Amino acid sequence: MITGTAEDCLKVVDGKLLAGKNSNVFRGVSINSRTLQKGELFVCIQGDNFDGHDFQGEAIKKGAAGIILSHLNNLSGEMPDQHSEHFVIQSKNTLQALQDLASYQRTRFPFQVIAITGTNGKSTTKEMIASIVETKFKTLKTQGNFNNHIGLPLTLLAREPEHEIGVLEMGMSATGEIKKLAEIAKPNIGLITNISAGHLNKLKTVKEVQAAKGELFESLDKEGTAIVNADDPLVLELANSLRTKIITYGIEQPADIQAKDIQNLGSNGFAFSAKIFNQSIPIKLPQIGFCNIYNALAALATGHSLGISGLNMSKGLKNYHKIPQRNEQIYFQGITIINDSYNANPQSMREALRTLSEIKTKGKKFLIIGDMLELGPLSETAHRDLGKEISLSNIDHLVTVGPLASLAAHSAKNNISKQLEIGKFSTHIEAVNYLLKKVAKGDCLLIKGSRGAKMENIIQKFIEN
Repeated sequence: MITGTAEDCLKVVDGKLLAGKNSNVFRGVSINSRTLQKGELFVCIQGDNFDGHDFQGEAIKKGAAGIILSHLNNLSGEMPDQHSEHFVIQSKNTLQALQDLASYQRTRFPFQVIAITGTNGKSTTKEMIASIVETKFKTLKTQGNFNNHIGLPLTLLAREPEHEIGVLEMGMSATGEIKKLAEIAKPNIGLITNISAGHLNKLKTVKEVQAAKGELFESLDKEGTAIVNADDPLVLELANSLRTKIITYGIEQPADIQAKDIQNLGSNGFAFSAKIFNQSIPIKLPQIGFCNIYNALAALATGHSLGISGLNMSKGLKNYHKIPQRNEQIYFQGITIINDSYNANPQSMREALRTLSEIKTKGKKFLIIGDMLELGPLSETAHRDLGKEISLSNIDHLVTVGPLASLAAHSAKNNISKQLEIGKFSTHIEAVNYLLKKVAKGDCLLIKGSRGAKMENIIQKFIEN
């Protein structure tokens, strides 16, 4: 983690020393007074639901080595003087100060950064890449959902001198956000998993999403490497004018890294042969969901660009850390539950429908969906189109929760071409009561919805009852 003095901060941060000495030392950075450790630097960040300035005094009491703030509220009577072992720096913009410190830490020691963005699959691909990279290099990676303008800087500030590679996820909801993250992280390798409808409250069209995601590729210099999904036309289009090295991956289109002879192993995932330029290596991917083959290919392309052997890449993919609520399989009293409730958009819903359609089960197949949010003007159309696709699939039950998801239920009912039972509900508990009456041993349930729909609550209540 970052270590330094008040003087080091002043060299990096636009601010002035209000108290303490230039020589005062800190180790680590925190923005949360509840988890702050003695000796850390506390940066007062203002978020949507909190303001770090409200906890300045608490940070001092807990032993913060220093504070970066923009105003002195709630510090009266506790202000350190110039002889204190604590220091206080005033900056006009504490978020910018945090980001400047992270950018400084990024460049202090030899370090390569892999940056990952895309509409779907960012976190899973990040975990697959990290598992491959860890076979050869000391690796730092994004934890949880620390992929935004605050989380990414905190990840870089946790970097130790021995870390050789950083695997950083970059999220966005508006133009300019990826550009800012890239300015902080200075990626050597950039990967865009795919581009489709999502975050359309601020970005009104998919072309705007494409441009915003493309900021990652634009940030790469001529020494960098772009990892490009050859099966995604919007990603491929972004790569046409790049001045960097390009490595492509795909299944359908010709690519440098390609999956061949794909075998669906059911609940055990997939097996395939990965063609990596002129070599071929066998891959066992312990993850259901066909889309995860693309995530694995992206990870293989990244590993190859770093000179990692085929054997180590195969081992990394076999042992990567699976993330909860992303095609997570739960077995309960003879029932299979696929928890894919972390988030949803039209493309990921189609992938979920494909996963459930292809899975082998002795009983019936239940698709339980919540609203897809942040789709702006495409919301109603996207849900109605989803209903049409569901009506043409081989699932047996469609259960919807929420006003938007109900549009999919109406559409499926109007376009039904086979026996499909539909349950349309407003609340989680109503859906659970329906499932308790309908679900039997041998059945398979797949649950999906946007983060705001909190569809994981259905799984919890179903199991409890």
